[in-house]
Amino acid sequence: MSDYDNMPRTRLYTLFYAWITLLTVAAALWHYQMGSFDRILLPAALGVALLTAALMSLGTAAAKRTAAVITLLASYLLCAEMLLHSDKNALLWLGFPPVLSTLLLTTRRALTLNLLMAPAWLLLLKGTWPPLVATLSYLSISLVGALTRWEMVRQLTLDKLTSPFDPECDALSRDMIAEHLPQEYERAKALGRRLSVLVIHLPQLEMAHEQFGARLRLELLQSFCRAARRSCRLDDTLGRTGDSLLWMLLPGTDENDALMTRNRLLTTLDDTTVTETGHLSAQVVACTLHPGESLPAFEQRLRIKERALMDSTT
Repeated sequence: MSDYDNMPRTRLYTLFYAWITLLTVAAALWHYQMGSFDRILLPAALGVALLTAALMSLGTAAAKRTAAVITLLASYLLCAEMLLHSDKNALLWLGFPPVLSTLLLTTRRALTLNLLMAPAWLLLLKGTWPPLVATLSYLSISLVGALTRWEMVRQLTLDKLTSPFDPECDALSRDMIAEHLPQEYERAKALGRRLSVLVIHLPQLEMAHEQFGARLRLELLQSFCRAARRSCRLDDTLGRTGDSLLWMLLPGTDENDALMTRNRLLTTLDDTTVTETGHLSAQVVACTLHPGESLPAFEQRLRIKERALMDSTT
């Protein structure tokens, strides 16, 4: 129901749930201070439900979706109760439901729900507010929220399409590393420098995905990239060429230096552990550009080494 699968979520959303929980508890305390003991039970019960939702938001994607539903229903009940008993601040509470649904649901579902719920909220509204003012205010908040969310999704999609980095890890994407290799080749040829490439295969990724799911596979991939960054120079380039294949371009590096970099990477991986799988492991071979070798021939050698690494684990 929520778009946790469509937009990245951070712990800020947990803080958002916690803020709503505190707001609900504060409403119960306010009723207690004002002597409205008959109104304490609802916000107190909703506070417990919202606290549960805040804790669930730290869990899996399914738990996060459930937390969004609980938060939405509990907040709607609290808002309805406030609209029934509030006169001066009723218009302020009227803006709470569309903002909340925009944050917790997809743009289309939030806008649909806001339009369907509009008659109910307007009927609950009390005070001296003209019906036209209340209606336009509610619709304006709903439309602005939907447009804001749509723009956020559009910008995130555009960033993913134009980003040079792989969406899963801190490495260049397949297209970018394919473009970067010819650039390094031409630079090495023009400056008379050596060029080496580490061809890397991560067999743990397939095993982790089959046994533990996509979460551990992603954690392993990101842990490897962090370890690789620690073991390479600033001008070295890490890029992903396949699901479990990466290249590390080493400009100005001969075969001996490339082997030293390979050993340093393997040592770093051996010192890096993941709870479910233990030490990170990788198959790494060094490939150095031969004097006078053409780019297609060099790239063909890299592809052959990739296939050899993958065949050795099957």
